[in-house]
Amino acid sequence: MAVTGNPVLHSLSPVLMNAAAQASGTPMRYTRLTAESAAEAMEAFKALDIKGMNVTAPFKNEIIPLLDSLTENAKKADAVNCVFRRDGLLVGDNTDITGVELTLKQHPEYLSRGKMLVIGSGGAAHAVIIAGKNLGLEVTVAARNGHALKSIRNRHNVETTTLERIAERIHNYPIIVQALPAGAKVFEPTTLGADHLVLDANYKNSIFEQPSKQKGFQFLSGRNWLVNQAVPAFKTFTGNDIDPKVMYDALDDYHLDYQGRIALVGFMGVGKTTAGRELANRLNYRFFDMDHEIEKREGMKIAEIFATKGEEYFREIESALLDEYADEVDIILSCGGGTVKQPQNRETLRQNFVTLWMHASADYCIDGLDTTNRPLLQCENKLEVARQMLQERMPLYADCAYGIVNVENLNKHQAATKLYEQIVNTFGV
Repeated sequence: MAVTGNPVLHSLSPVLMNAAAQASGTPMRYTRLTAESAAEAMEAFKALDIKGMNVTAPFKNEIIPLLDSLTENAKKADAVNCVFRRDGLLVGDNTDITGVELTLKQHPEYLSRGKMLVIGSGGAAHAVIIAGKNLGLEVTVAARNGHALKSIRNRHNVETTTLERIAERIHNYPIIVQALPAGAKVFEPTTLGADHLVLDANYKNSIFEQPSKQKGFQFLSGRNWLVNQAVPAFKTFTGNDIDPKVMYDALDDYHLDYQGRIALVGFMGVGKTTAGRELANRLNYRFFDMDHEIEKREGMKIAEIFATKGEEYFREIESALLDEYADEVDIILSCGGGTVKQPQNRETLRQNFVTLWMHASADYCIDGLDTTNRPLLQCENKLEVARQMLQERMPLYADCAYGIVNVENLNKHQAATKLYEQIVNTFGV
């Protein structure tokens, strides 16, 4: 399973979903799927036989024509954040709406007063408006964009107002939801009191957190919304219920200590070495190719090692070498196609590297590939064998992948560019 968007490597959804899977004993792995468009994401969804996929910006609307049907919430929002398979069909849902409902339902004393102010006019605001109406609230929307406000008024049949009038009207609303970028301030939070509940769509660095402690109003960070939209998505994907506390605890425990330690995994011929070397040059990192390093240390080609010492011996020295690189910093490591076959290697890759799975079809990988030093392809029906090998290894690549980078139909330079852009946009290197 996966989450897709552009960019997407920053997403915390895998933290939530993998914790839920482990706690519930669900045999699944959830990762991040990079894509330049919703169409590319859906192509990979099908090629990888992904069972369920969350969708984030900017694909929530773009993905709709690529699906077979929508749930009622997705239709109301004209946006999808959750794609799954049902009876052979691709279905789109919107659990962003459910996430707001579940969050607010935990505070019935504010709901009973019947009014909500939504600040913002973007996609998140639409989900909040629908949730509020589903809960029977009288909803007012405030935003700067007059055209967007008119569209919201016509579409949702709600009252709208300009941001300039916020300060004089803020006390009329017991529930306030801010759906604006982090740090945006349209009224002074210290004017609120104990009779207010504020939900900020942002889950860190909220301008409301400190004032809530001083003034006594109820503050809910976006992590509540994040978890409460993930809980029903997990149920949809797996059929299993999960205690939200599992996801909250996972968020509290999560910390990514990025040290410029990037591992590239994927099938033979996908371009890990060529793209990885160019990526290292762009980032000013060191580049290591595990197969080449093993050949250098052993003084013979991979095929010779397999023939004279066996695959088991090769896998042992491969694991030892991977452990060595796990302490390096600012490196790009190209892993052999079968490195992921060993469970301990997958654990090492998960715990110590930002591991990116370069994915493409076996046809793409084998096309033009020199197989003379590929001991597992010393056969006549190379493509058929390669397809079977890739199919068997896909769950193993997914098991250790921080993210998936689809490189189908890209040349090696384009693949390096895609990797570079994703890494820079996420980690700011």
